[in-house]
Order: sequence, then structure tokens, then C-alpha cells
Amino acid sequence: MKKIAVSIHATNDFTADIIKDLEGLDYIHVDVMDGKFVNNINNNLKVFKSLKETYDIPIIAHLMVINPLDYIEKIIDYVDIFLFHFEINNDKNRIIQIIKEKQKQVGFAINPETHISNIIPYLEKIDLVLIMSVNPGWSGQKFLENTPKKVDDLAEYKKKFDFLIDVDGGINLTNAKLLTNTDIISSSSTILKAQNPNEIIKRLKGSDSSD
Repeated sequence: MKKIAVSIHATNDFTADIIKDLEGLDYIHVDVMDGKFVNNINNNLKVFKSLKETYDIPIIAHLMVINPLDYIEKIIDYVDIFLFHFEINNDKNRIIQIIKEKQKQVGFAINPETHISNIIPYLEKIDLVLIMSVNPGWSGQKFLENTPKKVDDLAEYKKKFDFLIDVDGGINLTNAKLLTNTDIISSSSTILKAQNPNEIIKRLKGSDSSD
């Protein structure tokens, strides 16, 4: 059974009530955007404190930013897993080390054009790989068809290394069933815009079965 993360943006008008009635969530996935790595700006870091004080659910910080170290220290007390993008030019080993020293988990998010082979040297050091199944920056984009193969290719390395695979972007009840080797599904619109979001969460969790 897959684990489910509801994906939300760190917007200025954020309220923790947006997910108050959701049941069965395994993670809260928060997108932070600096307007440089992606065009959008959503960098209200108060979101993390509000969520941690309101819910007893692990929080993933997805940092779509040029310099993750500008953000990590500010939210370290409220985040369980930090994801930063492999495509940045910073010293990735140093960022991993700093997060690990804070007794937090860490992983890469990888854009659609980034090949799995690029991250292999780091797999022994990280806890999670987030495969972007859309181009980062906006909700509601169409799921990229090559994503399941990318997941399957990455899953081969789980025979040797201990990490989880997360997929984020454009996931619905149909294409979720193609993600058989995914550990976590991160979803925004499919959950939050549903008439019965808890039923959607339940079905996403079981999307590796024949339901």
C-alpha cells in the first residue's frame, strides 16, 4: 500500500484548515518556491510552524529554490524531511551533511529532464528521491507519460540502497496505478479539489492493487 502526501504551497494566505478534515495522510508536503529556481514565489515559511502546531503528521519541505541553506535553518524545528533539487549548483554533499547533522531526513527532487544515472552516486547518503512527474512550479499540470518507467528504473537501485521513492505532479486515480514501484504519492489538486477527498486518499493508497 502506498503512502500519501497532500501537497500544498507556502502561500501568504495559507491556513492550516485547508487539510483539517483529511484522513489517512502519511505526510504533509509543502512546496517552497523562490521565484528563481521556478517562476512562482511561495515562500511563507510560517506555514511550517502552523502545520507542526496543528497536526501530528510528518512534514516534507520541498525546496524549489536556488540556495536551500537560506531556508533550512529557519524551518529546521518544523520539518521531518528536506527535499532540495538535484539541479542546483550548490555543494550537494555539504547540504546533505548539514541536514543529517540536524537529525533530519534528506532527499533529492529531480526534474523531468534529469536522468536517474545522475543521482546514483548519492543514493547511499539520502533517504528519499522525489521524481517530478510535471515541470516544477505549478499545480494542475498533465502527468508526464515516461514517469512510470523512470520510477521503475530507480527502483532497481533499492536492491542495494535504502531510500524511498516519491512522485509528485499530475497524479490521478488512473495514472497512480502505473506507479507500482512508488512508495509515496504526493498530490494536490486530485485530493483538495475532490468532492470526497478522503475517498480519493483511500483509493490512492490502494492504487497498486486491482481496485
